[in-house]
Amino acid sequence: MDHVPPPADRPKYSPPTGGIAVASVSLGFFSMLVFWWKPFGLLLAAVGFLLGVVSLAVGNRGGLRGENLALGGTLICAFSLGLTITVYSALGFVMWGYAPWPQSWGPQYWFDAGR
Repeated sequence: MDHVPPPADRPKYSPPTGGIAVASVSLGFFSMLVFWWKPFGLLLAAVGFLLGVVSLAVGNRGGLRGENLALGGTLICAFSLGLTITVYSALGFVMWGYAPWPQSWGPQYWFDAGR
């Protein structure tokens, strides 16, 4: 009886390890759904981005048939991080007057410079 070699298209990593890339995708989508929950949405996106970058760094694509779920999750989380930080900054500026630039560059600086 001959020994049968494993199939060549078998994933390189075990299913729990491949799940790290899938977690990046999941956290990215969920962080986009709850981005207005101020620290929680940002935390989900940051953790998903970190998991995606780590998966990419070790070569874990995460898909059964060669799909690069780690890259997809990293891009989704990067988009969600950018959206969340932009919304938080805009709301801080509009609602409470927190400017993303130094206060010395405010409108009064430009009005006083013309004199």
